[in-house]
Amino acid sequence: MNREDVEKIITLARQKSQLPNLTGANLAGMDLSGINLHRAYLSGANLRGANLTGANLGWAYLREADLSEATLDRINLNSANLFRGNLYKTHLNEADLRRTNLRGANLSYAYLHRVNLRGANLFRANFAYADLTEAMMIGANTSGADFGYANLSEANITREQLSIISSLKETIMPDGIKRS
Repeated sequence: MNREDVEKIITLARQKSQLPNLTGANLAGMDLSGINLHRAYLSGANLRGANLTGANLGWAYLREADLSEATLDRINLNSANLFRGNLYKTHLNEADLRRTNLRGANLSYAYLHRVNLRGANLFRANFAYADLTEAMMIGANTSGADFGYANLSEANITREQLSIISSLKETIMPDGIKRS
């Protein structure tokens, strides 16, 4: 499958007033930058190492999808479902993840500079060693999330949100001080 095939699937689905269905698709390493996969089904899809810079995946269903080592800078994932998704070492700089479900997702070693996580569900998500410099996290559910060794420099997050995180070991806090 290549980008042209993906675009055909999207076009055909929209012509039939259906949602694009790429469940379980192997899209690893593909350049899908700027593509419109709004409300698409991508459950279990392999997007490992793919380039989705500037793409629209708002309201997409990506349950247990593999987005590890992918480039998702400036992507729209507003209200998407990434339950138990693998986003290990993924680049999500300046991404829109408002109200996104990241429950149980792996975002360890991810790059999330200036990401918008306002109202996102981060319950038991793994952000170990992730860089969340200047992240907007107001209203996000951080209960049980692991931010051990993460960088939260200048992140916009409340004390209440910090108090329910499961691990802040060696985390660089919003004020720039490393927690032991």
